[in-house]
Amino acid sequence: MAYYLSKSDWLNSRIVPEGMNLDMLNQEGRLDLLLKPAISAVAKGNTIIDLGCGTGLLGIHALEQGADFVYFVEQDDQMVHILKNVLPKKIKNARYKIIHKDIEHLTKEDFDQNIPTIVASEFYGPRLFDEGYVNYSKHLRSLFSNLKFIPEIFLGKFYIIDIDYNQPIWPKDKTLIEYFHFMYREKAFGQYLQNINEKELVGEISFNANTQEFKNLLEFKYLKKENKILLGEMLINHNELTQLHTHIGWFLDKEDYKKVFQIYFDKDNYFNPIKKEI
Repeated sequence: MAYYLSKSDWLNSRIVPEGMNLDMLNQEGRLDLLLKPAISAVAKGNTIIDLGCGTGLLGIHALEQGADFVYFVEQDDQMVHILKNVLPKKIKNARYKIIHKDIEHLTKEDFDQNIPTIVASEFYGPRLFDEGYVNYSKHLRSLFSNLKFIPEIFLGKFYIIDIDYNQPIWPKDKTLIEYFHFMYREKAFGQYLQNINEKELVGEISFNANTQEFKNLLEFKYLKKENKILLGEMLINHNELTQLHTHIGWFLDKEDYKKVFQIYFDKDNYFNPIKKEI
């Protein structure tokens, strides 16, 4: 959960920290569609890790739903200062511990109050894995092999869709479109891909945090001879709950005819499309 607090001077003022994303805190459905219901179903009697806790919303909710104990894990100095001042007012009993540490440096000794059983987190970015969830979940599983994760499954469904040049993402001057194609062929089209009706499924990828199993079922031949967009619908899943997290997309040029496309991850866990000659 990102709050961009590094430039703030909130310690010496009464105003909201500069850059704190209050819109994120107020986004309808952000937590209510999947994360909070999933936590409510399992919180009672369990010890929860609120991973990258930010303001601690998930951990506080877990305690309200009967969790025995919560570890609030956060590395941002200013956010930890806020937690230390706010949590005692929200939680009367000593049912929590704040761990001020980078996630990849966590050890078993940090969890010295109760053995954690569940990890709840929003540690996934616009492309699901690009905030390090894959690596973080792997590290925590190495510490506690029976940990369960909320959310559990990350799923990307990929489609081929038509281009609507009337959408505001495209330049009004049609002579600039070819330059635009070149500049943006591998950039996200998220603000444009909100209401798509006709789409052709070409594959999907998935990651299960509980089993650490990754599946890449996306490899398709581009045989359209026209400009299209490769659309990704990025979903988070837990049991019967599913939530659309974001859309991503790449421009496919008609010159890509007879290419094979695949999806891979770079070192920062970003999705990237690659193509090769048939």
